Amino acid sequence: MVKPYGRNYVSGMEHNLKQKIGLRVKAARAQKGMTQPQLAEVINKAFETVSNIERGKTAPNFQTLLDISVALGVPMRNFFDGVENSEPENKRQELVIQSQVLAGQMDELTLALWQKLGEVLLEEQSKE
Repeated sequence: MVKPYGRNYVSGMEHNLKQKIGLRVKAARAQKGMTQPQLAEVINKAFETVSNIERGKTAPNFQTLLDISVALGVPMRNFFDGVENSEPENKRQELVIQSQVLAGQMDELTLALWQKLGEVLLEEQSKE
């Protein structure tokens, strides 16, 4: 007999989904070079709303997510791709998203240094 999913399992999935969507919103905003207050102004929401979405504290409703999508110039599906599981391939995807967030926060010089570091690491990896 298959047991139905319990409340804790569903609650954990919901929390995980909110966090993953929040990370994607944050990455897209950072890549666009916008601050949280700037995005909040464009979508006509409070700064705290954007902050809570990005931290995975609240999930945006459909209209808010659509507004964010338009403001950042990304398709809505980008906020959902790969969020349904946490297999190793999706772990890589999460690392890429977190890297995009970091890159969006760096000045040009730091970003250029980070790129060079990545090139050196790839070169070392190919020697192994």
